[in-house]
Amino acid sequence: MPVPKLTARGEKGRTRPAFTEQEVQQLLTFMDVWQTQGRMEVEKEIRPLLRDYIELLLLTGMRHGTEAMNICWQHIEWHTHKDVRYIRIWVDGKTGGRWLIAKHRAVDVLLRLQQRQADIKHLTLDTVLSTRATHKIFRFSNAYHPHSFVGTFRRLMRDSGLARTAEGENRTLYSLRHTYATLELLNNSTDIHTLSKQMGNSAAMIERHYSKLTATMAA
Repeated sequence: MPVPKLTARGEKGRTRPAFTEQEVQQLLTFMDVWQTQGRMEVEKEIRPLLRDYIELLLLTGMRHGTEAMNICWQHIEWHTHKDVRYIRIWVDGKTGGRWLIAKHRAVDVLLRLQQRQADIKHLTLDTVLSTRATHKIFRFSNAYHPHSFVGTFRRLMRDSGLARTAEGENRTLYSLRHTYATLELLNNSTDIHTLSKQMGNSAAMIERHYSKLTATMAA
């Protein structure tokens, strides 16, 4: 009998569904009120936490899950470049460890996280960062660390009406990372090499997944 020829070719990968810039603003505005509408105690804790989680993903492009959920205060520090201070975050996940730079608005997110944690809310943010506290940043006021935001994110998408793209694709937490990459390429003219360092992907992978965007930029 002839031996069948094996191939490693799988189904062609598709770009993850993202949010448009207008939808990002719609989501952020919606979460301002939605985070306060939890009825049960766990909802009152996890809704504001999810809001901060989403904003930090949008402001950094880090992977949700292992990279984001394991961040402790000791992994965050100030980084000064040309007399400008930036928040720098160490993440470790799928492709190993790396430093990434957060947008300036990430400071507001960190302040909200700190003020809801009973054991450090009396300190300044600078003190928390300088003492390199070992607590995780995404935790309840009683120090409980949730394992996942996937279920709460689904409810948020349902409540906000943003669960699907105009093409009918379901959005997931990974859509936030894709949104970051898309907006960096189109709005901020970030080069592919810099974006690959920030996101922990190879430049070739970034170019392969976002080739349509780079063609638009070139045009």
